[in-house]
Amino acid sequence: MDKMTSLDGRWIELKDRAIFRITGPDRVRYLNGQVTNDVAGPLDERAITACVCSLKGKVEFLIWISAFGDCLFVDGQLDQRDELFERLDRYLIADDCEIEDVTGQWKLIHHFEKGLSGVHSRRTGTIGFDFFCETLPDLPEAKRIAGEEFNEEQWRALIPASPWEITGNEFPAELGIADWTVDFHKGCYLGQEIISRIKSVGTVKRTLILVTAETKLVQDSIVRTDDGFEGRITRALKTSEEKKFYGFCLMKLSSKNALPVDLQRVKRVTPAEMHI
Repeated sequence: MDKMTSLDGRWIELKDRAIFRITGPDRVRYLNGQVTNDVAGPLDERAITACVCSLKGKVEFLIWISAFGDCLFVDGQLDQRDELFERLDRYLIADDCEIEDVTGQWKLIHHFEKGLSGVHSRRTGTIGFDFFCETLPDLPEAKRIAGEEFNEEQWRALIPASPWEITGNEFPAELGIADWTVDFHKGCYLGQEIISRIKSVGTVKRTLILVTAETKLVQDSIVRTDDGFEGRITRALKTSEEKKFYGFCLMKLSSKNALPVDLQRVKRVTPAEMHI
């Protein structure tokens, strides 16, 4: 029996997403050469998450990709809409496909009801479903997920975002997302050589973790955990819990104290050692 969660049967319209539709016979080949995950794999039952990286292998955009009939849908952060479109369009040269910005024309529903349409998609710690539509279907208002609640579900799953954790200076492994956004067996894409080299070496100089403290955390402050790790707060996070403060932290690592990347790691910050 499936484990029941507070999200079971609920839904949200993701209004903060820029949506692009890619059509044409070369759409899969083209996009596969731009992103870290394998677009050529079966997308009829699942969406994939991928990074769009620079030539140096550093993450510029975190996107989701879905197949819908004879087209591909790509969605990214709404506040990166223009930059993401320009980045994708820049390398569309000889491929027989077209990128169309359909933000506002198509709606993206993410839900947790197995009886509804959609493909499996990981946007929180619980696997849900993505469903694209031009007209919002008749969904129970009582089951709608509030935006702040959904945001909390996302950060508890350590899903990074721009401009806080994703600044164009971080590798997928540093953000702790390489295991589910990078296919290390696929063909070439921008930044592949460096990303593959990091995988073969097996170490990074820092990693994204979730920290908690009994006093307020401040963005860009330097903190230390109880076990001596030091890092920088990338984002102070709102929580429904009282007298408990969370933050994303890029934690410094070394060969002597390197931690394995764990998407669910939570470390407590020692208030006396916080530099704010």
